[in-house]
Amino acid sequence: MAEAGGQMVDFDESAAPQEGGRRPASEAAPFVAQVEQLVTRVKNAKLRDDAQVLENLQAWIDRSMAGQIDVNRDGDRIIHTLETNVDEMVRARTLVRRVVGPLSGMLILYALLTGVTIWAVAADTLFLGTAISIPAAAIIFGVAGSSFRVLLRAVTFQYQQTDPGALFMLGLARPIVGAIVGLAAFAIFGSGMVSLPLVSEQTATTNVAFLNLPGSGPGVQAGQLAMFAIAFIAGLLEGIFIPAASRGVARVADTVARAASN
Repeated sequence: MAEAGGQMVDFDESAAPQEGGRRPASEAAPFVAQVEQLVTRVKNAKLRDDAQVLENLQAWIDRSMAGQIDVNRDGDRIIHTLETNVDEMVRARTLVRRVVGPLSGMLILYALLTGVTIWAVAADTLFLGTAISIPAAAIIFGVAGSSFRVLLRAVTFQYQQTDPGALFMLGLARPIVGAIVGLAAFAIFGSGMVSLPLVSEQTATTNVAFLNLPGSGPGVQAGQLAMFAIAFIAGLLEGIFIPAASRGVARVADTVARAASN
């Protein structure tokens, strides 16, 4: 049995080791390989109290190698039960980690981004002849869009990663990708490569009143605000089209490799 989510979960009695009917060790190889995959998964989860579970999995390996299990008859049922228990245990014991890990990465990224933005604005730095605050705002909205997606998936426990380092890097790296995508979308629409009526409208009469605070200057124009919304949406969607693009690149590389081999 294995402890999962504070409860003791018994294995299916029908999947218990069967006495007699010893089989050659070679017949147990597929069964052993599947159990070893579960062992690797438990180790990668880096749980504090996984010794009992690892011992239990090793016991099933030893029994199968000793011929005490009819792997042809009972192997699939045993593996199904083991996978169910391991999955429940890992999920139950990594709930907090799968939320805190991505959030930690995002907090560090936001702290760095805040520091760089304050420094650039205070120094009145120019980027391609334009105040750095404009592209910085696009980056911030791109980060915000991607961060929203990461946060949504984290709080609903959709991420399957259990390694703390992987979860931390997920919260740090995905918003960076969102920042790049948001900045690219900002440049594409801002340059006129893709034209939208609201974006192209940059007259003083379109200033957004609620952003025109006393002493803050003329405020943000509606066209600029639309650009920032586009950057946010681009960051939000990076989790969709970036994996799709990577799959496309992989298919192209595979096609080129096959053509080269012929």
